[in-house]
Amino acid sequence: PRLTSGLDYSPRSRSHMLSALRTSARKAPALARLGVRNFGHDPAHAAAETDKWKKISYVAIPCVVGYTCFVMATMKHGHHEEVAYQYIGIRNKPLPWTNRGGSKCDLFDYKCAAKEKAAAAAE
Repeated sequence: PRLTSGLDYSPRSRSHMLSALRTSARKAPALARLGVRNFGHDPAHAAAETDKWKKISYVAIPCVVGYTCFVMATMKHGHHEEVAYQYIGIRNKPLPWTNRGGSKCDLFDYKCAAKEKAAAAAE
């Protein structure tokens, strides 16, 4: 018994395959000229849908922008008080970004750094 991959390589099947390739090659330029896929709708329906969504966008976008401005103007920002727990801010070793004299400020704590700078200038 001969093992095959299930493909038929007989001359007859080859001629059918070549015929199909020739037909598709002839029709390819016509299909390429179309260039538009209508997804089962006619162009009039596609134009109507496009116009509908343009009109919806012209109404929805200003509404969203207006509501965003309203929320930003009336929003109350809740500021919370930081509790000074004992274990926060413990420095057991020097920080790698500190000045030579040492600093007790965090890397992006600009208020603390400004206070230290003012105290050093006053000395």
